[in-house]
Amino acid sequence: MMKKSIKVLFMLIFISSFLFFYTSNYAASNKELVINEICWMGTTTSAYDEWIELYNNTNNDINLNGWTLISTDGTPSINLSGIVPAKSYYLLERTDDTSVPNINADQIYTGSLGNSGEILELRDSNNNLIDSVDNWHAGNNGTKATMERIDSNVAGNISTNWNNSLSTYQCGYGTPKALNSNSSSSSGSWTPGNLEIHHINIGQGNATLVVGPTGKSLLIDVGESYWNSSADANVIGPYIENVLGSKYIDYVLITHFHCDHIGYIGYGGLWNLVEQQNFTIGHMIHRDYDSYLGQTSSTFSNWKTYLEGVGRNKLNPLIAVEGTNLIDLGSGVTVDILTCDGNGDIIPGNFSNDAYPPSENDYSIGLKISYGDFDEWIGGDLDGEFCTSNYGYSYHDIETSVAKEIGDVDVYLVNHHGSDHSSNSTFINQLDPEVSIISVGDGNTYGHPRQSVMDLVLATSDVYLTERGEPTTNIGNSVVCGDVVIKTSDGINYTVNNNYYVATDPSRIDNDGDGYFIEVDPNDGDDSLVPLPKGGLDPLYQP
Repeated sequence: MMKKSIKVLFMLIFISSFLFFYTSNYAASNKELVINEICWMGTTTSAYDEWIELYNNTNNDINLNGWTLISTDGTPSINLSGIVPAKSYYLLERTDDTSVPNINADQIYTGSLGNSGEILELRDSNNNLIDSVDNWHAGNNGTKATMERIDSNVAGNISTNWNNSLSTYQCGYGTPKALNSNSSSSSGSWTPGNLEIHHINIGQGNATLVVGPTGKSLLIDVGESYWNSSADANVIGPYIENVLGSKYIDYVLITHFHCDHIGYIGYGGLWNLVEQQNFTIGHMIHRDYDSYLGQTSSTFSNWKTYLEGVGRNKLNPLIAVEGTNLIDLGSGVTVDILTCDGNGDIIPGNFSNDAYPPSENDYSIGLKISYGDFDEWIGGDLDGEFCTSNYGYSYHDIETSVAKEIGDVDVYLVNHHGSDHSSNSTFINQLDPEVSIISVGDGNTYGHPRQSVMDLVLATSDVYLTERGEPTTNIGNSVVCGDVVIKTSDGINYTVNNNYYVATDPSRIDNDGDGYFIEVDPNDGDDSLVPLPKGGLDPLYQP
């Protein structure tokens, strides 16, 4: 018995020693962890608000205990600590956590960076030199543009591997804890210069990833088809990392607190991305659940508790407000929140104890994403009728009141998965989309999408469904295709799963009434346009 105990003890010591060595000394070769961005000049708020960003190039977490980041002149001299998750960023802020507003520092340091240049050395716990920067090769003290690394796999002492940041943030130009605006080294599939909108197939739920032309990201909803499951989070997380090349998301917007849009605490959804998959979130945006309270559930109650407790520092939550100031996806992209908290059709108050309180769907956040002439509407589970549910809550017609604010769009993510409580005829006629997308589960028990909704959207648009073609009796010009990916580089020509379309523009002259145009030669100065057939670009056109 004694010999068996000794063997077990020896094995535990061996395993523990191996794991300690592995996590403490993993990054032992050059450029596995790099100095990625340096705000040596301070910010528009204060010249003292300096910050430094590191980036983990590997697919493994790196333990920084015993690591150092030191200037050869002695200041700053930083003893690093903590973990840098795989393909993620690590932010160091000088003196306090206010140098970069609304983004939590991973470590606070002291000591200033000289404006004339520094030699910085990043060394691991064995004092191996992992990365270095030998001067300020970029950065602008006038505009407060940071010094950004272009290729994280190329040495930091090569001057051509650095450039001024091109992307704005709250205090100048920079990309704290986000893909560098000059980056050429992202391992993600996203193409710099493109706006991409990825409608991820998770069955009966919603998850939409938006990537701006400079790499800033917005995840709209992180749903689960089942409350006690992480199956969909385990699809969403790897999908995002494959697109972005990292586990950092600038914004997560949750349209409303239903499981198929946020997941369940302790299992899946957004909780799983943060707590189990180690994603870092710049800000989470949610509706005002204190001032507007209707139908409640365990999903709602548990998320409220989490956001007011341990989740506050992990998600940096913000309450949604209408307008374009809350989400910045880079130059040229506008994210306009047009409705939240009932759009004024539901008065503030706590109606949760009423016999028929407002549905959680009524409070959905709705937003329009615009880039050039291209527009897409995403509205969660907004309702389009007044009625009382057999399940003890009431629906309100929010769609009609917000429709005129939205105007014409090119793409419509169909409200409420194609439920007949949503997508009323007034709303569809106002949006007049060319493409409609329905995020819907195969074999769902709700009968989504309903035939009446399919009839409406098919009358104006091509329809893409993530999973389900039935129970529609005539799905017409629609296709079941899994993930639905939209891409545009100029805000005029766009593709939906590689099918070509042209964004509508009321100022153009439509010769044949089909709504499709293309500039024949953008460089000839004559703005000559030719009409295109319904369904996409002229097959002879090569974008």
